[in-house]
Amino acid sequence: MNQTSFTIDGNKLELNAGDANTFKGFGYLSCNNSSRLLLDYKWEHRDSYDEILQILFGGKHPMMRMLKVEMGDDANTSSGTEPATVRSATENANVRRGAGFQLIADVKKIQPELKTSILRWGEPGWLRELWFNAKSSDPDNNVDEKAFEPMYQWYKKTIVAAYETYGYLIDYIDPDRNETKHPMIKWIKWFADRIANDRNGFPNDFPVEKYNQIKMIASDQNYERDFGDMMVADKELRDRVQAVGFHYNTDDGKNKPFTKLADEYHHEVWYSEGIAPMTMGRYRVRATNGDGIGGRQSGLDVANRLIKSYVKSRRSLYIFQPAVSAYYTGVNYSHKELINANRPWSGYYEVDNIGLQCMKHFTDFAKAGWADEGAWRYLTSACDSQVGGTENLDHNRQAPSYMTLVAPDKNDYSIILDNDSSESRTYEIDVKNMGNAETKQITIWQSIGPKSSEDAYDSRMKQIRETISPVDGKAEIVVNPHSIVTATTLDLANDDEVVYHRFESKYADQTLGIENADNVLYRDDFSYTGYPDDYLKLRGNTPRFTADQGGAFEIASQDGHNVLQQMITENQRANDWEYSFAPSLTVGDDKWSDYEVSVSMKFDHETLQNSPTGNYFGIGLRELTDVKGRLESAPYVFKVYIDGACELIKDDQIVALDHVDVLDIAATHQIKFAADGNQLTASIDGKVVFKYTDTNNPRYSGRVKLGSGYYHTQISQLTVKQLSRGTIISNRIDDLDAAVSYTGEWNHVCGLGNTKWNRTLSTATADQSKEPSFAFDFTGTGFSLIGAQETQSSLKIVVDGVTVDSNRIPQPGDDRTENSVVRGLSSGKHHVSIAVVGGTYTLDAVDQIK
Repeated sequence: MNQTSFTIDGNKLELNAGDANTFKGFGYLSCNNSSRLLLDYKWEHRDSYDEILQILFGGKHPMMRMLKVEMGDDANTSSGTEPATVRSATENANVRRGAGFQLIADVKKIQPELKTSILRWGEPGWLRELWFNAKSSDPDNNVDEKAFEPMYQWYKKTIVAAYETYGYLIDYIDPDRNETKHPMIKWIKWFADRIANDRNGFPNDFPVEKYNQIKMIASDQNYERDFGDMMVADKELRDRVQAVGFHYNTDDGKNKPFTKLADEYHHEVWYSEGIAPMTMGRYRVRATNGDGIGGRQSGLDVANRLIKSYVKSRRSLYIFQPAVSAYYTGVNYSHKELINANRPWSGYYEVDNIGLQCMKHFTDFAKAGWADEGAWRYLTSACDSQVGGTENLDHNRQAPSYMTLVAPDKNDYSIILDNDSSESRTYEIDVKNMGNAETKQITIWQSIGPKSSEDAYDSRMKQIRETISPVDGKAEIVVNPHSIVTATTLDLANDDEVVYHRFESKYADQTLGIENADNVLYRDDFSYTGYPDDYLKLRGNTPRFTADQGGAFEIASQDGHNVLQQMITENQRANDWEYSFAPSLTVGDDKWSDYEVSVSMKFDHETLQNSPTGNYFGIGLRELTDVKGRLESAPYVFKVYIDGACELIKDDQIVALDHVDVLDIAATHQIKFAADGNQLTASIDGKVVFKYTDTNNPRYSGRVKLGSGYYHTQISQLTVKQLSRGTIISNRIDDLDAAVSYTGEWNHVCGLGNTKWNRTLSTATADQSKEPSFAFDFTGTGFSLIGAQETQSSLKIVVDGVTVDSNRIPQPGDDRTENSVVRGLSSGKHHVSIAVVGGTYTLDAVDQIK
């Protein structure tokens, strides 16, 4: 029988543990390019930018109480490049580079009491030689102490610059590397002492005493947990480090060091990096498995991590990586977010209303924060989680999972109960030594999936299910399958911030340049006329709509006009966190199809370094997936080397070679690369170098990539021009979107890898007795079916009742790319029905062509 009993005993509430058991809610991690495009929302659609921040950080019950910034090193750290605040030992810090530090400033306008923390991924080039052994198996002994002061100065300069630029001081620092496998104990102690005793070299009116009191958080390990044992065994280390955290593991170490650090030594323990839900809930409710709003890596799964990580290892803060995915989809870890914001030109953003509300089941019903803010406490004796898995919920799903939070005055309490199984669970609670709270009515707020497929995906989110009156302090709470419940004594029925309402952008998801009459999809000469004079200064010279995937591309002044310049040379190359590839950036809309890219560029012929094939410029077309952060992630790439050598690359393979004689390396060159259907054309200064027809699994849509070697390559003009009408994608709908209807036997799966749109797929095998099919409506002149095919299949395509193709054989395709394209329909509304008449077919998404 699925029944659990526990007692809420006010006498067991610990009020003298400092911040070890304060409920801190959630945090936002800005890292590896994940917040980059918010810079453009801020300038192009400030209202959308403000709405996104308000959803996460605003209101009477703010969900996010911490903003953590991972300092970049001008190299890709998994999803993109975060710029370094300092690029030489003598440079002053520039905290306007990247989004992180100005994001803190903007959030503090909403939530002045916001807590902040920083750490580093790797080391920028000027620290590379000194810190090269940070990647060794024994960095504590292999990194010479002479390296400590230069590293400290990077942190110090950055903190001082943030204060002088934006007026805030960082609250916590992790001096060690992100996700280190070998914590540097000597360095952490040295750093803690250095910052606590530093009195010199500060600007006038800088709050030196508060700087000296910045807290240490360590060591941000990934899965490993031996730092907890190091803390327990080393009093000097404990005296210097106030908070500890680790990533992607709910459990404690073998000897329960983190539990001991919290319970006995009253240290804060953080889930200092964890996933956001993968696959938005509006798609999950259509999955074949019947998990509703639950399932692996769902909102319910993430909610359980917060419960379980406190029970198992006393984590009192959960930090999302990322909370907002403001990078272009297709990079590593795509489709993992509470809010997706990668359409800054339109202002459109998308909220995972399911995942978000699962988190608000905690923060709407308890004050999150630190002890001096009156934060609620975890009642440890009334918390438990016995579900399986140290990260993803993987077995024993029907086991109890609950958390009890209590106000410091014991006048109110809230219990969060998570059940991601197919069976109901009943909880019997006994409330005692809680004063007036013992007799207060308990309101049951429930979030669960829709009753039927005809109902809206969020039709039963965060609703009051019932009100219970305890008898002699006792009450019974039922938690339905695949649901989350908050049972609270707080009366919030009329609180509009708590009662569920769907968060939606006021803007439509418009394709960049689709309405331009001159067929120019995008043009940038980097002068930004029409913007305020300080536009570039306030953005740290970040170009519009670009996302670096390696190196650093910034606006520089050249002969009185602006150019886009790659800033990192080989000597400035980072000591990578793991590894990264040559400089490249991504720009534009993944819904672009047939277009020509024209670039005015100039080689750097003055930087001398031993890289005979490293000085090149390249354009990539139709990029949809860029997991490794490479120029060659685009399916089609045209590369021009400084010696005139030219390469045409398809799918990372050279398919054509040529040479341009007597290429003037000091001149500005016009490089063009075009894709029209399956026809590719590349030219230099008006001379066609390559014409190529792709007859083997061609790609038809995607963004633009630009790349160079580690040189100061300059671009003075970028133009993307549509080649023909009737090819641009106006809308993309996921296979699990409600706009697609299915008949017959289909397997709808979510929570898959990040190269699938929204991590979903729908698959069916031909069946003559009950032919599987799908249907959708659209307005336009054509459509494309998206999804890689593991086996051959055949489709019958019917448009407006007329068979267009009775035996369409989809091309194999890659993830996120077209397997079938239908164009040339009359402009207007159409109804499409597609049947699987042979083999097994997989659908990932449908692109609608204007």
